[in-house]
Amino acid sequence: MFEKITANWLSFGILFLLILLAVLLLWRTRRPHLQKQPRKDIMPGFTLIYADQKQSGKKSEGFGKLLYSAKYDLQGKPDYIFKKRLGSAIVPVELKSGAIKDAPLPHPGDLLQLAAYFLLLEDIYGKRPSYGWLKYSDYMFYVRNTRNLRKEVKQTMADMRKMLEDGEGTPNASFVTCRHCICNGTVCPYGQYHRNGGEV
Repeated sequence: MFEKITANWLSFGILFLLILLAVLLLWRTRRPHLQKQPRKDIMPGFTLIYADQKQSGKKSEGFGKLLYSAKYDLQGKPDYIFKKRLGSAIVPVELKSGAIKDAPLPHPGDLLQLAAYFLLLEDIYGKRPSYGWLKYSDYMFYVRNTRNLRKEVKQTMADMRKMLEDGEGTPNASFVTCRHCICNGTVCPYGQYHRNGGEV
């Protein structure tokens, strides 16, 4: 009798775990890759382990240090890196001084910058960040570290390195990609090209 009850409870426990796993996988796959939210400056449940500048009054050994990945030949200084107190999840946070206003997506360059930090932190900490935050002055974006995003940033890095080597590159100029660029309307002719309807 006892063995039968134990077997039933064991079967129930396994079934419950399988259902829970299925629900978690479904939630993970259905959660959007990008999610716009009102900006919040708190990170409950996380500990700050790196900042791009020294933090006064806090233990900040290594803060402000330029991070380097030999694997990707990539260096940078994320604004903040947080570590989850329960577990070992690493979450980069990148701050932007400008406002995003009604735009549904972050600026492409900002998104690729965060994606580059995903690669950088993966090599340094030996663990792939599953997501990060892009914080503008009014809104913030939850950004998942997806395969497509990783592929895009790796291709962009390869294109940039090739352009540096041979001095040639194909501009990807458009109103969307050029409108927030500091070179638009100054030293770069492509933004002017689009404003003039195809004439430089």
